[in-house]
Amino acid sequence: MIAKSVISRVKPHPDGGFAHDLKDKLLTGVGATADHFLRTFLSTRVLFSNVPVIPKLVQPDYRKRWDFYGNPGFISKPETFFQKPLKSEPVVRPAEPMDLPIHGAIYEDVIFPSEFEPLNPAYHATEIFPARQAATCARYIRHAKGDKPTLVVVHGYVLDGYDFNEQLFEVAKFFRRGFNILMYTMPYHGPRKPPGARFSGDGFMFFDVARIAENVRWSVHDLTRYIDFLSERSKQPIGMMGFSLGGFHTALMASLDQRLAFAIPVVPVITLFNVILQWQPSAAVIQAFMRLLSMDRAEIDRLLFPVSPLARPAAIDHNRLLIIAGTADRMAHPDHAHSLWHHWKHPKIYWFPGNHLLHFEKTHYMREVVAFLRGLRIF
Repeated sequence: MIAKSVISRVKPHPDGGFAHDLKDKLLTGVGATADHFLRTFLSTRVLFSNVPVIPKLVQPDYRKRWDFYGNPGFISKPETFFQKPLKSEPVVRPAEPMDLPIHGAIYEDVIFPSEFEPLNPAYHATEIFPARQAATCARYIRHAKGDKPTLVVVHGYVLDGYDFNEQLFEVAKFFRRGFNILMYTMPYHGPRKPPGARFSGDGFMFFDVARIAENVRWSVHDLTRYIDFLSERSKQPIGMMGFSLGGFHTALMASLDQRLAFAIPVVPVITLFNVILQWQPSAAVIQAFMRLLSMDRAEIDRLLFPVSPLARPAAIDHNRLLIIAGTADRMAHPDHAHSLWHHWKHPKIYWFPGNHLLHFEKTHYMREVVAFLRGLRIF
């Protein structure tokens, strides 16, 4: 049963690693090397973005307030942590058409006001969100005629551009197969980037339990709003597909929202703090800092468990889950996808010989995605 769930040509070894031929070994070697360079660049950015947090982290009182997130009720009763958004009407305005090979499309921006507040009463909102929040936004590409299913796509960390993501997710192909597409923008990214940010995404990945937990709550709050919005407009299926950090959010939403018709995490990050500790050079600095302050990694993992995709079983049927992962991924190590695959009791998974950004055999795995959706009778 487990072997049948691996639908790729490349198979994992029971004792670790993958069954690669010579061509695969060359591709994965190139991919892993490229990821190391990318990881070093991004890790350096993350390290510098964390500098303003250090004065707070050295204060025991500030770290003590993290204990709030260790409440086991947040896991057993997720609605107490991921509180349902208040009903609010978005602004829907025409958007500039994108350069896509499709016809009969209406392009819109769907914008919700920023009404999100931190859950932890020990923090003032400005401690968690130093800058004023930008409005929540998503690009909506819908068919001019007919009621259609919707694919919600969620970008990766710093990779928020609509043009980049329409290529990554092959938006035009999904549109031609009859899907509407909603491209969600995470907090701190793109138009939501705060003034003074060093780069798009600066502010999301922090060495701070409260900031990480509240940022994930913020994204879930947004995504729930958009699913509410889509559900009110149509009774057609709504599914999610996310890349990297977007894969994390896709997996998390699959454990929280039964309305999803399918969930497809692609090269997903699964444990946010651990991925920071896998990136050099920031990992070495943060680990030294943890030793200096006698901070325990297992305790941080426990405090962040309420925002983990591994904290709860999937809320949707097993056959509606599909994982895509790269054997040479060194931004989100294959261990992340493996842990999710085991947690979800071995749904379909496709391993391609490539890294985080270079997806060799993408044509093959996208063909499997289409077959997966057709098997669910989504279209």
